[in-house]
Amino acid sequence: MLRKLLIVFCLFVFGSATAQNAMRGGLSLGSTVAWPADVSGLNSGFFTVSRAGFQGGLVNTLTIGDRLILTLGVNSSVQTFAIRQTGLSQYKMDARFRTINLEVPFQVGFTGYLGSLRHRESVGIGLQSNLSLGSKIVQTGDSVASILPVTQILGAAKVYPVLQAAFDIGSEFENDGALYFGLCFRYGMQEVYSARLFTTAFTPQVVTYNGTYLGFGLTYYLPRYSYWFKREFIY
Repeated sequence: MLRKLLIVFCLFVFGSATAQNAMRGGLSLGSTVAWPADVSGLNSGFFTVSRAGFQGGLVNTLTIGDRLILTLGVNSSVQTFAIRQTGLSQYKMDARFRTINLEVPFQVGFTGYLGSLRHRESVGIGLQSNLSLGSKIVQTGDSVASILPVTQILGAAKVYPVLQAAFDIGSEFENDGALYFGLCFRYGMQEVYSARLFTTAFTPQVVTYNGTYLGFGLTYYLPRYSYWFKREFIY
């Protein structure tokens, strides 16, 4: 699958020489909201909380005709959530888990106009590779025991497939640049890692994460035309 995506990327670059008016390269930046895939390993009194993460990367979009768009990108994202305990007023525990991923998303979609704004809807596939895992315990009140958080990568594969769907809305500027605000839902197709809590005060609490998250943010497409030098840039 990765080889196929690289072939598509090469076709994008080659196509920019003949269809540069339809090719746009840009930068994306935004936030993520993630949640565990399986919480059946949590006992009563424990629950998960989604926390805000970050994402950013490069994107290249090819518009074919008036409606069809193809998008290929390279993105780095942070997903994070917490396991908390309730029922003890004198003691609170917040176990935070975080994963940093490198993603290669590819999407196919359609574009149109909504008044003076342009909208885009797309679906696609992608590859996600875990770069690092992290955990942190925050305790307040009387500590009844020492808590040990553990994160573990699941499976032998280091690259995981994801499905995705996105919606963007934005506008183009007089200098030929463009700015879009969008939402993207990515669904992981296999479990990426497990998060565990160990202590003498309670049995091990376990949740798993499969790479699913909701991302939202801005994408700025660089101008392809320079009014200073009166020429188009080919990229």
